Amino acid sequence: MDVLLQNGNINTIQRASDLLMSVSVCAETHKEKIICQSLAASEELKKMAQEREPLWVFDLDRSLEVLNFTEYNRRFSSLDPTLEEIIRVITMGGGPEELPNFNENVEIIQTESGSTQPCESEASRAIGVVSSNPVGLVNMFMDVNEWSRIFSNIVSKAQNLGVILKGQQEDPDGVLQVMVAEFHFPSPLVPSREMYFARCCRQLDFDTWIVADVSLENIFPNPAVKCQRRPSGCLIQAFQEGLSMVTWVEHNAVCNNLVHDMFVKPVFAFGAKRWISSLERQCDRNATLLIHNKGLGTSGNSLLNLAERMVRSFNANICSNQENKWRQVPIEGAQDTLIKTSLNIDKPGVPCGVSVTIATSLHLQVRQSDVFHFFRCEQNRNKWDILSYGLTIRDITCISSARNSTDCISVALVEPTENRNAVAYLHESFYDSTGYYVVYAPIDISAMDHIMEGKNSDNVSILGSGFAVLPGRTDRESILTIGFQIMDEELTTPEYLPPQSVLTAHRLMKETTSLIKAAIIS
Repeated sequence: MDVLLQNGNINTIQRASDLLMSVSVCAETHKEKIICQSLAASEELKKMAQEREPLWVFDLDRSLEVLNFTEYNRRFSSLDPTLEEIIRVITMGGGPEELPNFNENVEIIQTESGSTQPCESEASRAIGVVSSNPVGLVNMFMDVNEWSRIFSNIVSKAQNLGVILKGQQEDPDGVLQVMVAEFHFPSPLVPSREMYFARCCRQLDFDTWIVADVSLENIFPNPAVKCQRRPSGCLIQAFQEGLSMVTWVEHNAVCNNLVHDMFVKPVFAFGAKRWISSLERQCDRNATLLIHNKGLGTSGNSLLNLAERMVRSFNANICSNQENKWRQVPIEGAQDTLIKTSLNIDKPGVPCGVSVTIATSLHLQVRQSDVFHFFRCEQNRNKWDILSYGLTIRDITCISSARNSTDCISVALVEPTENRNAVAYLHESFYDSTGYYVVYAPIDISAMDHIMEGKNSDNVSILGSGFAVLPGRTDRESILTIGFQIMDEELTTPEYLPPQSVLTAHRLMKETTSLIKAAIIS
């Protein structure tokens, strides 16, 4: 039952190094191509953001705008890859059965070796009003660290590989940079998507900006390409004082989009609506959450900062990613339960040592909203949490969002018993259009008192565990992702996980799952 775990992905690192070398050393060779392609992408994105029907149609089932691929292909797409594939099949003597499936949303991508592969296009658009001015948003999007922080529920990692064009002084207008990013879905059973792309920023007029992404695979071929970023990004317009209207377009070509049988194909899990709802929530965080909780004073800020780190920890470690690979738990009946380890030596705000992360997704015959509200209520913790089972729980404080009542940060206290001290739990719940999230972490009582007094929470170490409640195949079903992060003081290396650690983690998951099913379905 020993589990060997190899952290890191040599191919990913090598690919990033190669692209960084190409951008930095051969910048002049490729610079003009990158600039031309990025400018063309920003023009296409501007048209896609501003136009309505027939380019966009409203999908009533999903309640969002989706691209009319027939109209898009007529206006924007070249038929060259498709024609080349037809010619190749005919030249090789192939029959009609070998011709690719030319659905309107299927395109042919040519790899570095010259072979082709069909990819499915996904495209959607969403519009929202956020609590920030246009320049503030632009600076956020062009700062890769800030961008990945704001969208931690979508972006697993992001790195700026090189700057092609700089703006004048501190002006972001005209900035062009090359990036790598990995996007995830809230389940370890769904593969993440890694993309390499250029991002450019342009000021169209006094009140309007555009931030456009586009893949550079035709300039820097990637033989392992699985996902390419078509012109995507956002058009930002000043709306009212301190507000901006953001039109988000998300357009990707995805190859080998293998999904676990449990899930409906998560086409729109990576769509524009998710980006907009996440942006709205994060911009509201500091602008509105504290308005209705003035009595908390600086303690509210400390809680917000700590909760943000907790949620980032959960997002980074519970979902699938390229660098830290999941392994199946080697126990019969646990094929959908995955485990991995990570080592922290000196990263602030995270416990030092080796942590074990175990996660799974399971199907429930319960409405998505009902599952979410069960976990959101801290008084239900003693029905599913093994360490709190049957104990008394008392609510301490709650900070709610003015825009969306599902967005909430709270603190609850599990009362002490003869055999156990009191434990405080920090708790955050939110919604991002794909799923509901409930993330929590135990906090030492003395540390929580420190925070409630308004003291700085940066030195409080925290690991987030929790749940993502995703839609099922029908309105009466849901998919629940459960993820736990546990510090294992017996471990000294993340490469080897002994049988006892595997059994302990698996028992925690199995018993918690049983308690959840008994409490929710009963």
